[in-house]
Amino acid sequence: MNAPIPQPRSTPQFYLQSMIAFAVSSVGVGVGILYLPVDLWMRAFLGMSVLFVITSTFTLAKCVRDRQEDVALAEQAQYYQQLPIWQGDQQAQPRS
Repeated sequence: MNAPIPQPRSTPQFYLQSMIAFAVSSVGVGVGILYLPVDLWMRAFLGMSVLFVITSTFTLAKCVRDRQEDVALAEQAQYYQQLPIWQGDQQAQPRS
């Protein structure tokens, strides 16, 4: 039996693309809020709302990732529990 080989989660290109998309969208929203023709307190409220959305998105993504890792670890633990344990006093059986 071979141990399962973990697959890479994402490519470096996808990681870079997601970082660029996050930066561009955050800067775009920030610039949009700055140039709104409204009072300062309304811009501050919108800015705080955007920051709250960003932080809650990071928290949700971490929770989803942790849940997926928990499922993967549980499957791996179940796989290893089913493997026979060598006691050390048994002789190896020749293959026929």
